[in-house]
Amino acid sequence: MDREQLFNHISKLENDLQNMQENLESIKVHAVKLVEENVSLQMEKEHYETLVNNAKTKPDASFKQNTLKNLYDEGFHICNVHFGTHRHGEECLFCQGFINQT
Repeated sequence: MDREQLFNHISKLENDLQNMQENLESIKVHAVKLVEENVSLQMEKEHYETLVNNAKTKPDASFKQNTLKNLYDEGFHICNVHFGTHRHGEECLFCQGFINQT
């Protein structure tokens, strides 16, 4: 192998090494983005799991209000004085106060 071939071979190796270095830097940048995205998704998942667990443990207040309002609209008392008895079309101030309170 003469000197010119040796220098050409070394030059080619340097170019190949530089290309590999650039590829490695690109892979590192991509890996950092993936790790950041993974952490973000894990935090979001934990947040949603917390919301789901809280939703399972707490009864929905609006559901409770709507149920009582529906009972009152169907003609039944929802106040503690006459709870469950029929109103016979009459309005009840205790029931209305309870609906407005909740």
